[in-house]
Amino acid sequence: MKRDHTRTPLIEALERHRSSTPISFHVPGHKNGLLMGDHHSRFQWDLTELSGLDDLHDPHEAIREAEELLKDVYGSLKSYFLVNGSTVGNIAAILASCGPEDMVFVQRNCHKSVLNGIKLAKAVPIFIETEWNEEGTALGIGLDAVKEALKAFPHVKACVLTYPTYYGFVYNLEEIIKELHKHEVTCIIDEAHGPHFTLGSPFPESALGCGADIVVHSAHKMLPAMTMGSFLHIGSNRVNERKVKEYLSMLQSSSPSYPIMASLDYARSYVGTFSEEDLDQALEDIGKFVQAIEGGHPQLMVKRTHDPLKLVLALQGRTGYVLQELLESEGIYPELADPAQVLLILPLVKKGLSFPYQEAARRINRALEDEPVMEAPLKKGTGHPERRAHFSTLALTLEEMDGKEEVPVSLDAAEGEISAGMVIPYPPGIPLLVPGERITADVIERLKEYIVNKANIQGHHRLADHCVYVYR
Repeated sequence: MKRDHTRTPLIEALERHRSSTPISFHVPGHKNGLLMGDHHSRFQWDLTELSGLDDLHDPHEAIREAEELLKDVYGSLKSYFLVNGSTVGNIAAILASCGPEDMVFVQRNCHKSVLNGIKLAKAVPIFIETEWNEEGTALGIGLDAVKEALKAFPHVKACVLTYPTYYGFVYNLEEIIKELHKHEVTCIIDEAHGPHFTLGSPFPESALGCGADIVVHSAHKMLPAMTMGSFLHIGSNRVNERKVKEYLSMLQSSSPSYPIMASLDYARSYVGTFSEEDLDQALEDIGKFVQAIEGGHPQLMVKRTHDPLKLVLALQGRTGYVLQELLESEGIYPELADPAQVLLILPLVKKGLSFPYQEAARRINRALEDEPVMEAPLKKGTGHPERRAHFSTLALTLEEMDGKEEVPVSLDAAEGEISAGMVIPYPPGIPLLVPGERITADVIERLKEYIVNKANIQGHHRLADHCVYVYR
């Protein structure tokens, strides 16, 4: 039976409750927003597990119906709302799929939550090297690299891949999953930036469509959902659904946010009712926007990726950080900058809604109009300049790390040392160093470049003093 995706069961339940003029003698402490003064109306959906509002950890009513509709949109066996971001989805998927000493294939440029999940599982990461373009932007992994890793580690238990990349590039995921499934490997896909791929062409094939066993989506990144709102989908019977649910319940808040869940209900309805007419209009608007900024500064490079909602801008002779500052001076805020470029994430706009593309194009062109033409070549990104092996392992096991002392050393003396901390440029949240990994000259040079450009770097380090922590 065809489901009605115009419905939003959880939002409907919240509205029924709000319109009943309830008096709150329950948490949260703002009491239906009454204690929030002039902002009270914004908090009336911030409720708790009351009669009629269901329970995320044991859904039987509105949330269950909303998750059933979510499953229908994505064609999964089971789908879940997540209120602690894709981080909790990645960690739960890993814990449900492997245990201590199990080997896990993982892209070296994965999100930090993937490495944290592997650490919590006490599993052993085997890093599969990423392919890079000339600008130093990660493109994904190749089938040959996976085949080589399988020959070396035939008893691997799970594989965690990122698809698409932060910049919107995809790769031959379907063939990679087929190869992994020949070896009974559970395939977990961090598809944080691809929840809209379910719409089909011209978007890339979705991870579920490629045969993934577990897929995690950051609904809040690409769909109209609140920050921290994500989805987890089970795509095959290879997954222990009970374990996934158990870890999600264990790792997520026992007081889940109803506004976040309501926004997930809305995001599902939004993508579930997105029509061909909507898509045609959205792509037409994007095309006009690209054309408008391509006609601006003569040295502005406007680069499309595999995802039509990702746009990369580079300005010859300037770093991405300089370009970011120029854009922000006119109120244009990119998703991120790297040494070579900035990334714009474009909206998935339905027909009848509006986004200020024309004003954005005017501001971008105005931000660059006084920039002189420069002879300098385009800046290179933060990719690996040297060719690396298809796969690698950590220099120390988790047990060996636990028994060692952590000491700070200067970057100039760090080559060949073993990192004791995770060092993470954020965004995009991809660790440049992970504990147990040997520090190379290439990594040191990139860290110095990040420091010079005042990039935001999370993790366990002393980069303000040009130091990192190593094991001794």
